[in-house]
Amino acid sequence: MAGPLGPDRSYAGDICRALDLATGEVLAEHVLPSFSATYAFQQFPEARPEVLLTASMGQDGTRCLLATWTDGGLGIRAAGTAEEPYVGLGADGVLIGQDVGGGYLCRTQEGADDVLVEAGDVLPEEWVFVGYTPGFVDDQRVLVVAAEEQWEEEGTHLLLDAHTLRPLAAVDYPQPSGVAAVPLGDGTWLTVEEDTVRRWTIPSDRG
Repeated sequence: MAGPLGPDRSYAGDICRALDLATGEVLAEHVLPSFSATYAFQQFPEARPEVLLTASMGQDGTRCLLATWTDGGLGIRAAGTAEEPYVGLGADGVLIGQDVGGGYLCRTQEGADDVLVEAGDVLPEEWVFVGYTPGFVDDQRVLVVAAEEQWEEEGTHLLLDAHTLRPLAAVDYPQPSGVAAVPLGDGTWLTVEEDTVRRWTIPSDRG
């Protein structure tokens, strides 16, 4: 929500509030480092402590924030950068960042070395990562979308190793897929094609 103006008409930023689900009571709030933004939450079905909040501010760029609710209140910390605002959140604080131009992916985790993969090393020549929704299908696999141009309406969906970011397989859908794919972290992901949303999983080889 919009935040208040200061006595000197200054504006610190928009506000994120945590509400009681039953009563709507405000439990806590936090001033965000973003302003007049369009916001989107990405939550995971498993009981992970953080929720990804994307703040798109038009020509002022996009911020990715991780929101956490604890006994101490509502915590907000930055994820991604101005060059890598598109972030997938995994277990144990692992983040997958995709740069604005789709030229590379970067895996970061506190206490571990970063893993950076250039599009040219894992994709056909001149292809880039598109869709801006890299994310974890589960703790072992990351789903990304690739195409020849950023504005393509169709893309190739790839499963990558969640540790090395090297390709494992391309997803073979029964019908054409767009460039929107939203991994949910529980072994499934969503695709959006016009007004149709589908949820997918990988069949078990054990039957």
